[in-house]
Amino acid sequence: MIVMKEGSDLTDNELVQINTALFREFKVLLPSKNQLNNKLFFLLKNDDVIFAMGALLEVKHVVFDGKEYTIYGFVNVVAKEKGKGYGRQVVQAMKESLTIHDKTGLGFCMLKNKRFYEKCGFNINTSSTQRFVYRKGTKRITNQDGQIIFYQDSSDGFMKKFLFNTKKEVLIPTQNLW
Repeated sequence: MIVMKEGSDLTDNELVQINTALFREFKVLLPSKNQLNNKLFFLLKNDDVIFAMGALLEVKHVVFDGKEYTIYGFVNVVAKEKGKGYGRQVVQAMKESLTIHDKTGLGFCMLKNKRFYEKCGFNINTSSTQRFVYRKGTKRITNQDGQIIFYQDSSDGFMKKFLFNTKKEVLIPTQNLW
């Protein structure tokens, strides 16, 4: 069963399982519980055991072409076991939530994961990752891992506009998208 929970509502047991999986997969841990209120977690669970998870990170104040947008970043997507369809169930639930609420969602992934996100129904862009820019003082920070973008647009047309205006950058208020 897929359970949706705000990050601040996760139980201690869920946090332990999530952090164990994130560290195993990415060598990272979640921030403290009180810093998770802008993440909506999707957990594939049976009783108290999490088989897969992902989160939508609400990112406000995204600026493109002089306009401000709110987007939702796909983050922390991990399955306990690969090849069982667990991750796909979670990602499709996340995508469905965005569709129901007419929200733009996007994520960054390595090229080797492209096929997975295509199978989940996402559009893919392989050439625009460097146009997402986080500024820290005078420093310009972009993704340096060679990741690609998977996305689902909404009625605001953010991704359509972004892909059409290939010379313009997107200013993001956090580097936690990649």
